[in-house]
Amino acid sequence: MLYMYSLCATVIALSLDLVVAIPELNDINILVVTDAHSWISKHIHDDHDPVLNADYGSIASAYLNLKSLASETGKDVFLLNNGDHVEGSGLSDASVYTNGIHGYDLFPLIGMMPFDALNIGNHDLYDNSTVEYMTGASNFVEGWNGNYLTSNVYNATTNDNIGSTHTILKGENSDTSILVFGFLYHQTDACAAVNVEDPSDTVLSPWFLSALQEGVDAGVSAIVVLSHMDLKDDNVYVLQEAIRGYGDTIPELQNMPLQFLTGHTHYRGWSKLDDFSSTFEAGHYLDTLGWISFSADTSSPTWFDFQYVDANLDELYNFTGTDASTFDTDLGLEISSAIEATVEELGLRTILGCPQQDYSYAAGLGTEDSLYDLYMQKVIPLSVLNIPTGTGNTPWHLSSTGSLRYDIYSGEFYYDDVFAIAPFVNVFRYVADLSGQDLQQIVNELSQTSNDSPVRTLLPKYVGGPDSIDPNLFYDLFFNDYDEPYIVDAVEAVVGEDVVVVNWRDDSTDPNFVDTTLCWATSVPALFPCDTDDV
Repeated sequence: MLYMYSLCATVIALSLDLVVAIPELNDINILVVTDAHSWISKHIHDDHDPVLNADYGSIASAYLNLKSLASETGKDVFLLNNGDHVEGSGLSDASVYTNGIHGYDLFPLIGMMPFDALNIGNHDLYDNSTVEYMTGASNFVEGWNGNYLTSNVYNATTNDNIGSTHTILKGENSDTSILVFGFLYHQTDACAAVNVEDPSDTVLSPWFLSALQEGVDAGVSAIVVLSHMDLKDDNVYVLQEAIRGYGDTIPELQNMPLQFLTGHTHYRGWSKLDDFSSTFEAGHYLDTLGWISFSADTSSPTWFDFQYVDANLDELYNFTGTDASTFDTDLGLEISSAIEATVEELGLRTILGCPQQDYSYAAGLGTEDSLYDLYMQKVIPLSVLNIPTGTGNTPWHLSSTGSLRYDIYSGEFYYDDVFAIAPFVNVFRYVADLSGQDLQQIVNELSQTSNDSPVRTLLPKYVGGPDSIDPNLFYDLFFNDYDEPYIVDAVEAVVGEDVVVVNWRDDSTDPNFVDTTLCWATSVPALFPCDTDDV
C-alpha cells in the first residue's frame, strides 16, 4: 500500500506495508475520488496489489460509515468527485454503439451516489452528445441541486455556466462549512457545445471575488478548489495566488485554509503551496479513495493529514472501523446491485479471447510486453489496413501514445477490456501518395514532440507501423481523427502543400465500419483464441 505522510514541506512518499487505520478527524474531513473514467465497478483483473475489489457502492458505504463515526464526536465528512466520469470502461462507452452517447448508462448510476459536490473533467467535454445528455435528458447536472460545479466551463450558445460556479457545503453535526469551486484546466479541444475559459481570466471575473466574499460572510472554515488539472499545473498557482491576492480586499483570505483537490494526470501526489494550503491528487480508475483532513485554525500553519486508501474492501473495512458483516449500507448495496445489473445487461463480461501473456501500454517499444507494438504490428493490420485503399500504395499507421489506456492481462479478455484499452471510438482517416522519404521526415518531426505523460515515460509521443519505412516506396498514411489535426499539420509542413484527407470506413451502418475501439473487438478473437477448456 502506498501511503503518503504529510509534513509542512514538500512531498514525502513512503511505501509501507501498513493497514490503513481509522483516520483522526479534524475540523475539515474530505474523501475524494478523481478520474474514475467510469471504472465504478470493481476491477476484474489482477492489476493492483492489493486487489481492487471495491466499487462505487463500496465508496458510498465507506463514506456513510465515516459520517456515522464523525457524528459521534460532532464532526463532519464531505465526499467530493473531481470529474472525468466518462471514457474508460463499457459502462460509459458501450452505449456509443447503440445511441451515440458516452455515459448513457453511466450517469444514472453516478446519480445514485451521495457526493456532496462534483467537478467536470476534460473527457466529459469531448462530445456534444455527452454534454447535451448531461445537461438535458439525464437530469444529471440539475440533479445535484447546484453542487455540480463548472467554474470556468460555459454553454457555448447561452454563455451560462454548465453547472454552478461554486457552492457552500455545510456540516450536519458542526458549524464547519466549506466554499467549493470546480475548475478545469484551460482545455482548448473541447466540443463545440462548450467554451472553457482560461482560469487566469476567470479569477478576474466579478463573480469570483463576490463568491469569495460570500464565503467569508457565511463564515466558511476553508476553501476547497476541485481542480481537474495536475497537482502542480500552473493554473493551481494562478488560482492560489488570486485567492490570496484578494486578501488585500478580504483579509480573512490571507490565512484561510485552502485545499486544492487535483486530478487529470492519473497518479497520487501531494504538495505544500503555502503555510495554509496544499494540493492533493488521488489516483485514477477507482484505484484510490483519497482522504485529506485539516484544522480550521488560522493562528498557526495548517497541518494536512492525508492518506491514499486503496479501493480494496479489507482496507475500507479497517479505514471505517467495520468488517465484512457491518460495512455494507442499504444505499451502498443498492448502488452495487445497479452497477452489476448494468454490467450484465451490456454483456461486459463476455469473453472475447484468452491472451497467454500480459501487455503493458506503458512498456517501451521493442519489448516483449509492449501493447503499442501489438497494436501497430498486429491489431491495426488485422482490422484497419486489411482492406486495400485502391491506390496500390503501402498502408502505414501513425498514432499518438495517448490512444491506449489500459493493459492486457493473461487469462480472459472481456468485452469490457475493449473499452478499457481504447475507449475513444475515434474513426480513421488517411492521406495517400506520400513518398517513403517524406513519411520518414514526418515521423522524425513528430517523434521530437515532447511526451509529458507521467505514465508513458518510455514511449515517444507518436508511434507508427506495422513495418519500418522504405524510402523507395509510396505510402498511404493512416491515423485517427483525434490525431488528425496534428498529423496533417506535420504532413503539410513536409510536403509543402495542402493535402486531401480521406475518410476510411467511418460509416457506422456499413459492415466494414471500424474505429479505434472496435478494432480491438474484431482482432482479439483471432489473436488470442481460447481453448474450449479455457472458457
